[in-house]
Amino acid sequence: MLTSTAEIILPRNVINFDTRKPKEVFPSDTKCIIKLGYDGKLIEEFTGYISQVSADFPIKIKLEDEMRMLRRIPVNFSAKSTGLKEFVSKYVKDFPIDIDADIQLGAVRFSKTTLGEVFDKMQKDMSIYSFVRNGKLTIAKPYSDVENEHYFDLERNCVDNSLNYLSKEERLVKIVGKSIFGKGKKLEFEFGDDQPKETINWTFSFREKKDLEAAVKKMYNDRKKEGFDGTFTTFGLDSVSHGEKVHLTSTLYPDRVGTYYTDRVKKSFGKEGYRQEIEIGQKAY
Repeated sequence: MLTSTAEIILPRNVINFDTRKPKEVFPSDTKCIIKLGYDGKLIEEFTGYISQVSADFPIKIKLEDEMRMLRRIPVNFSAKSTGLKEFVSKYVKDFPIDIDADIQLGAVRFSKTTLGEVFDKMQKDMSIYSFVRNGKLTIAKPYSDVENEHYFDLERNCVDNSLNYLSKEERLVKIVGKSIFGKGKKLEFEFGDDQPKETINWTFSFREKKDLEAAVKKMYNDRKKEGFDGTFTTFGLDSVSHGEKVHLTSTLYPDRVGTYYTDRVKKSFGKEGYRQEIEIGQKAY
């Protein structure tokens, strides 16, 4: 997702609401930090800005992460040939940038648009993903370089799970690879199973067709590993973020040990407790 979101729900009995409207108490674009934890030991789970406040009770405050500000940056750009790093650095001046590879965009023209619309177009047309992680604008880099792993036993410290264990034969995948370089030059190569249940579009930065083919086949083989697919729900700690690794074990099925990258995390905190719903992606090893 280009923008991560959060929502805070407040009760009616807040003294400020007696004399002021909720939107006056919580103005749009106000910076918010959400910290959660146990026994007074809190960790920062979300940083963002107010995007919407409901008019009715209970008060619902919707938030968007730092991408809310970045995607508004006006863009008016034209070049016969440019690289991804060169383009982004021209418009993002005061925010850390982490770009996986200097992908060549070729000849581009963005007229009277915004950075968010450009990011949307790059994701749709070139499978180049942009998002904010760990306080950095991260592009074309879905999985974290951080080596730490989070360990979970599915029967001992997970509340629930909707995981399926798939063999290599059951995991039907197709990889569609593109490579853009020079003045609008493009290479394409796809490889995988017939009638795939999952199609992954990915942009590489190769100039030779053989290099693109090798990278696409490697991604296919990495994705075809036997293992779990789906989501599981656990308690609030150990806190997991998108892109990090989770190491799963099972008391009932000890042979089903595996480490996976995290594709998505949905966190909740309220009367029902502090929970994380974690969606796993590609198997790391």
